[in-house]
Amino acid sequence: MEIRNAVVAAALLFAGIGAAQAQSGLYLGASFGASSFDRSIADGLIDPGSGPVDKSDTGLKLFGGFQVNRNFALEAAYVDLGEVRYRGSFGPDPVVNGRIEVTGINLSGVLSAPMSPQLTLFGKAGLFLWDAEANDITGGVPFSDSQDGTDLSFGIGASFAVARNIGVRAEWEFFESADADANLLSIGVEFRF
Repeated sequence: MEIRNAVVAAALLFAGIGAAQAQSGLYLGASFGASSFDRSIADGLIDPGSGPVDKSDTGLKLFGGFQVNRNFALEAAYVDLGEVRYRGSFGPDPVVNGRIEVTGINLSGVLSAPMSPQLTLFGKAGLFLWDAEANDITGGVPFSDSQDGTDLSFGIGASFAVARNIGVRAEWEFFESADADANLLSIGVEFRF
């Protein structure tokens, strides 16, 4: 009887290890979608209300991670939030051809909740190491400025397996950068190894 229990326990242990390995491993992917910023991103570059700020663009990201187990992963991503365009005035000087580009590296922990063999819901939180570059022409003189920093990020999403190692991912992410909030609503594909 003890031998039988030992064999059953060993079988369950190896089955658990096999299941954990099936749920873990490396993944890579790419997403694109719509990005948007708060109007405040142009504060200090033009006087408030002096001109339009086009705060929406197309964003993209390249991501990779390691699925530690079925409920937790570590993920890194290169994020390009696109361009914000602006024009107006700064004091007595007109400002034209203004644009701000925001990119960065996002490092996050991802908590997953498998809902079925194909569908997984997830939430993530981490740090966004951002770089913002502004360029315009103020009073006929070219102007440029660059800032960088580290702020918080978080997001929610869903992943749907369309094949054994290929999934489609949809997510909404929030990034703090340059004292302005940014959102990215994206869809992409991920490959698991």
